[in-house]
Amino acid sequence: MSGYAITGAAIANCLGADNRTAFDAAFAGAETFSPAAAYFDFPFPTVLGVLPAYQAEPLDCAMTRLATVALASVRQIRPQVSTAVQRWGAGRVAYVFASSTGGLEETERAIAPTAAIPAPADYRYGNHAIDATSPAIMRYLGIAGLQMAVSTACSSSFKALASAMRLIDQGLADAVVVGSADSLCRTTVFGFHSLGLTAPTATQPFSADRVGITLGEGSAYLLIERSAPAPLAYVAGIGAASDAFHHTSPHPEGLGGQLCMRQAIDRAGITPNDIDFISAHGTGTKLNDAAEAVAVNRVFERKIPLTATKSLTGHTLGSAGLTSLVLALESLRRQEIPATLRAAHPDEALDVALVTKLTPAKLRHVVINAFGFGGSNASVVVRSA
Repeated sequence: MSGYAITGAAIANCLGADNRTAFDAAFAGAETFSPAAAYFDFPFPTVLGVLPAYQAEPLDCAMTRLATVALASVRQIRPQVSTAVQRWGAGRVAYVFASSTGGLEETERAIAPTAAIPAPADYRYGNHAIDATSPAIMRYLGIAGLQMAVSTACSSSFKALASAMRLIDQGLADAVVVGSADSLCRTTVFGFHSLGLTAPTATQPFSADRVGITLGEGSAYLLIERSAPAPLAYVAGIGAASDAFHHTSPHPEGLGGQLCMRQAIDRAGITPNDIDFISAHGTGTKLNDAAEAVAVNRVFERKIPLTATKSLTGHTLGSAGLTSLVLALESLRRQEIPATLRAAHPDEALDVALVTKLTPAKLRHVVINAFGFGGSNASVVVRSA
């Protein structure tokens, strides 16, 4: 078995509200970050996104910003989901959603509205829940299988993917829509700032000059199936590990990262030498990039090209893993590795083969990392079809 067939994939973030726009911007190395001071009353650049309101076809739930962000990706995979429903039946297509903030921004507006962020109309506390949008999205897609919601900080979307794979393994589903979305909120912005992790300028992962994270928002969705005649690619292996080193800081030797990368590679039935490039977690903080570099160097004996897509999208929180995975699928299609932006001066002490310009390459296997607070780490191997 090659793995779990990926038959649909979509993203929406600051690069664009649809795949084509986002992919073209990413592989062109476009600078799409925009200041958010007016929205959050907080003076540092971040990613607000370019998401239209989709007023003509909203979900039948409270259209919070989270719902709008999610819908930008959901609407793109609707045709593929319809095909899966025809193949397996609506009751055999499950839905697993991941987020770190849910509708918290809506709750903040209700509790403490400002001139820039007015109170929402007809607010209900249920809008805040991680799974608040799930029933409406399932109705929109015409699926009726099992429903789950997962929240494990920055690894959320990969933990959702792992749950989806288990549903298929246990015979509880034949296809699963795996989704993730996060919209920015003041709690997240001020929380990261209080930890000294936010950058005063756009993030510079693995750079000698890196000083922190640029927070972003966005959504990413996959449709995986037990089998399919012409998949985009395969989820070949997944690994998860927790080093439980600290609430917010990584293990200095990247212990959890080492474990989950090895697991993912082993479960894919390959060796580290078969990996063609790494899509790093790459937040742009001093400690996270250093820990990930150590982990990479412990797992891989040779220098493997490494890129950090958060330099393109910002840190999309619970959607970070799937966002990087969807971009990796486009890398497999184009046979190109996108550049890490703002890395003209890589940190040589990290000793990684950082990709600083668009690089053509022969690609078959990619490792994607998503490392979260509390040592909640996950890695995925995708294989070309």
